[in-house]
Amino acid sequence: MPRKNRRAPETPLGSPSPLLRQHAPSWAGADDAYDVREVGGEKEYRCPGCDHLVRAGARHLVVVPVGDTDARRHWHTKCWQSDLRRRGFNRRTDGA
Repeated sequence: MPRKNRRAPETPLGSPSPLLRQHAPSWAGADDAYDVREVGGEKEYRCPGCDHLVRAGARHLVVVPVGDTDARRHWHTKCWQSDLRRRGFNRRTDGA
């Protein structure tokens, strides 16, 4: 008689829910011009930085310009970091 393939019972992991909003890394802000949060989601989004999909469940950044909630965008963390660097927000000011 053939074996039955059975899934292992799902056990909760000790990690936080991927849907919880968390503060973004300290480098992610842009002079209080944007509200940036690190999230995970159940939907796919299109990253405006690279035009590729942000996969469902993947940790990423939600960037909202202050005062314009309709302009909210979901970015890959690396894409947002590159965009900030391109626009000069992450330039070092200590002379190094």
